[in-house]
Amino acid sequence: FGQARRESLSDSLTGLANRKNFEQTLSLLTKAAQESAEPLTLMLLDIDHFKLFNDRHGHQTGDTVLQLVARTLSDNVKGQDLAARYGGEEFALLLPRTRADQAVKLGDNIRALIATRKLVKRQSGETLGRITISAGVAEYQVGEALSHFVQRADAAMYAAKREGRNRVVAATESSPV
Repeated sequence: FGQARRESLSDSLTGLANRKNFEQTLSLLTKAAQESAEPLTLMLLDIDHFKLFNDRHGHQTGDTVLQLVARTLSDNVKGQDLAARYGGEEFALLLPRTRADQAVKLGDNIRALIATRKLVKRQSGETLGRITISAGVAEYQVGEALSHFVQRADAAMYAAKREGRNRVVAATESSPV
């Protein structure tokens, strides 16, 4: 039972929490944040130009990139933080007891770590270039609908892409959705 439950809540490719696990944890953490008045921050991250990379270098290489990003995320979260594969080349970090400004610093560290990795094809030694990520951060507002909370982080992530990619943008409290 334990193994089956674990498998149903994790992404088979990356080993991170899957979308179902993310949504269950989001619900629990927002309730806890409302009760404790402790901050809770959500970061959504997207690999820049991933489709192009995948099309050019193939799905196996694309999978390796997803695993690299996943490993970087899991190496940089702690305690109750949750790293999840949100879908495709999108990832999410749920960061309890973390304010937006702290999450932006974490996101910048993760972004920089990923950007310094040079991708080389094992078989040929061919350099595949570098990958970058764009991330959006939103801090939960007590009483806010979960969908609005996620939309604010998503809107901030798209703002990071519009502003040139390879950056972390924080949602303002009044971010339009």
